[in-house]
Amino acid sequence: MENNNIITTSPAAEGKKQNAERNPLARFFSAAKSKCKKVITTVTTMVTMAIMTAVPAFAEGEGGGGAVDGEAAFNQVIGFFATWIGRIGLVVAFVGGVMFALAIKNDDAEAKTRGLMTLASGFVVFALTLSLDLFGITA
Repeated sequence: MENNNIITTSPAAEGKKQNAERNPLARFFSAAKSKCKKVITTVTTMVTMAIMTAVPAFAEGEGGGGAVDGEAAFNQVIGFFATWIGRIGLVVAFVGGVMFALAIKNDDAEAKTRGLMTLASGFVVFALTLSLDLFGITA
């Protein structure tokens, strides 16, 4: 026995397809829908790029309105940190000196090396904070 069943589309769907082929208005709206998607995509992309683009804004102050030069503020903050980091470096150097002195008393070679390394590292940190001009930063 042979299966002679042929699957066809429903008459309503076939009618709509034929109407779309014959009806120029339906073809226009189909093309307009396609163009509308392209336009929406283009506009969305343009708006996204405009939002992502950085726009510089400068505030102008007249008189003593509290406007501070950015570089001067940066140098002031760096100067503050450099001062305290230098003081911490001196404390580390002091601790290294005490370690070295105690190592001499105990005649311990490894402790002497550790004390001298700590002393030297403290002075290096202090010297770096004094040499900010070498890095182009004025305290």
